[in-house]
Amino acid sequence: MGEKKKILIIEDEEDIQKILTANLEAAGFNVVSASLAEEGFKLFEQEKPDVIILDVMLPDGNGFELCQRIKDTDNFSKIILYTGKLEAVDARRAREVGADDFTVKTVDFKYILESIRELTA
Repeated sequence: MGEKKKILIIEDEEDIQKILTANLEAAGFNVVSASLAEEGFKLFEQEKPDVIILDVMLPDGNGFELCQRIKDTDNFSKIILYTGKLEAVDARRAREVGADDFTVKTVDFKYILESIRELTA
């Protein structure tokens, strides 16, 4: 069996971060997390995650801008933008900044897990 895939969660809502971490670890992933954009960018550089789950609205920054910054730095990590609001402009903007997927925050973990598995296959 290969090495566990590494997931970086950049999410300021502690409850959501904990739920995602618990579910992803139970699914066999290594998980690291950050609550702020700058902290998340530093972890991205240090950890070289396979997938980043990135909240669109962070206290110290914008997820779209951080996505663009990560993709401009290095394109190896797959990024799933994760948001509490669904607007068509967000999905379009997600693609424009290089996001590999885009999803709305939900208690249904299946979609995000499927997306991660597709992106890391």
